[in-house]
Amino acid sequence: MTFSNIARLSMPKTAFRSLIPLAVLTVLSLAGAALIHTVWLNPAQQQLMTAEQAYQAAKQAHAGLQGSRIQQTQARAAQQQLDLAKEALLSQEEFTSLAMALMELGKTEHVSIPGMGYDIKKAEGTHPTKATITFQATGDYAAVYRFIHRVETVDPYVVIESLDVASEHARKESVSGRVVVHIHVATYLRQGPPPARSS
Repeated sequence: MTFSNIARLSMPKTAFRSLIPLAVLTVLSLAGAALIHTVWLNPAQQQLMTAEQAYQAAKQAHAGLQGSRIQQTQARAAQQQLDLAKEALLSQEEFTSLAMALMELGKTEHVSIPGMGYDIKKAEGTHPTKATITFQATGDYAAVYRFIHRVETVDPYVVIESLDVASEHARKESVSGRVVVHIHVATYLRQGPPPARSS
């Protein structure tokens, strides 16, 4: 069939007129669909994207708050440990009794302590005050060994900072089996009255 034959085929006018409402309805439906897509669907997609961004931001903020809460809990636990450690430190009055306790410990272990020197350094800010006791201990090797061991275990905050054998005097005493040792004990003192215990 050629183009000229197709051109000759004509639609009856009545059939063409009956298709006009259908064509108008089709055009209106397409325009309505385009309008619905433009007016409702695009803003809904935009709102969905905005809501998704807000959700992700809130999720990140929540994770940040959780991390901050964990850090605050760890900081509180560390502060409590620090407070307990400060509470366990000796006061200045207890430091004097520490010196007396060392003298008594020497007597118990048959170690002679002729005298002691004290030094309390001035505290800086809120830091604990460093206090030291220096003395000479004389006795049998086994007695001095026991005495040193007991000093090391008397209190976790009392430490032997230095320990050395006396030079000339030690040689003279070593003939009789006695040992002379210079001991430097250090501790830290809390400032002021002990903190109130929390119940």
